[in-house]
Amino acid sequence: MEQILLETERLILRPFELSDAVQVANLAGDPKVSSSTMNIPYPYTLDMAKGWISTHVARWQDSSGLIYAVTEKETDRLLGTVSLVQIFGKKAELGYWFGVPFWGLGYCSEAVTALIDFSFTKLGIDHLHGEHLSSNPASGRVMIKNGMKPVASIKRENRDGLLSSVETYERKCPQI
Repeated sequence: MEQILLETERLILRPFELSDAVQVANLAGDPKVSSSTMNIPYPYTLDMAKGWISTHVARWQDSSGLIYAVTEKETDRLLGTVSLVQIFGKKAELGYWFGVPFWGLGYCSEAVTALIDFSFTKLGIDHLHGEHLSSNPASGRVMIKNGMKPVASIKRENRDGLLSSVETYERKCPQI
């Protein structure tokens, strides 16, 4: 089954293509993006972007992940990504990152709203969880705006093997 396109007022959420790799490397390669996430290293290279994109189709096909490129509807400009990862049965982890030029413009919240609605109504997901670095409260505001509730403050190993302070959130499907 093909990954379904999602559309909002300003955005198109579509599968990534290898041709997006240069833009991914440029956006994710900003040290501000790396420092605001648990998993994106700095520097972030073109080969890393290609490798990451090349995993998406298999993750969709085996139902372990759903990763969307978030693009501006009017320009098709890549802004960032939203995803469901670690999908196990009816539970999934929400993830996202956006390029620095697109922070604070509401794009992330808009894309997350679309993905959450899709996950509950079409994918049968009934429980979402997410987390963000404690040093990135803007990410928490996106989750709260989308109905996620704070659960705990924990320590988690980051990409460098160091412990980072992390805030965790969850949201259950309204029908539960």
